[in-house]
Amino acid sequence: MIEPKDILVVIPAYNEGTVIADVVRRVRDEGYPYVLVINDGSADQTCEEARKAGAIVVSHLVNRGAGAGAQTGIAYARKHQIAFIVQIDADGQHYPEDIRGLSDAMEEEKADIVIGSRFMRPNKDIPAIRVIYNKLSNVFTNWFCIRWYSDTQSGFRMLNRTAIETIDLHIDGFGYCSEMIILGEKKGLKIAEVPIRVVYTAYSMSKGQDLYMGINTAMNILWKLVSHPK
Repeated sequence: MIEPKDILVVIPAYNEGTVIADVVRRVRDEGYPYVLVINDGSADQTCEEARKAGAIVVSHLVNRGAGAGAQTGIAYARKHQIAFIVQIDADGQHYPEDIRGLSDAMEEEKADIVIGSRFMRPNKDIPAIRVIYNKLSNVFTNWFCIRWYSDTQSGFRMLNRTAIETIDLHIDGFGYCSEMIILGEKKGLKIAEVPIRVVYTAYSMSKGQDLYMGINTAMNILWKLVSHPK
């Protein structure tokens, strides 16, 4: 069984000072002692609040994007020989209790990457605009994949040591979610999905991608696939 002490929970965060402490505490209360917050050039109290809640904090000097946060988390895990990392969002939409489901699936399915999917079972709490956006993103991403994935844009995912050593991301923005899946398949990694719960608030809805950002993300993915085919 994968033990909580072997998992580093990585939380990329940009201007999440009002909620980050609660997210860190919820993770630690579930028995995961090692939490790494990637402070992505925040202009508020994200860094201080995360540290007070018990997280390790690594800061970017300027805001670079969610993908850059993922890259920094992976680089930290490589340097410190971390066996497993779980990444969750900083806005509080994910349930830390669901980390166990990801780690169980990783062990049972011998997966290298496990994605927490919002769409493997019906969920009426997901706003319609997010459902539409994610369906479009899934079609675009799965076009480049061997398998079909139900939630390519989920920020809740787990990587084992093989994936940590293998995945080399280049996209600094939200497109990293798709890039990780596409690269993982190209590298022969096994990718699994498990259902997760999410809660959307007015605060969390103010985060993430809008249509304009989604179009930019798609173009970014295409460019990176051409410029970094391997």
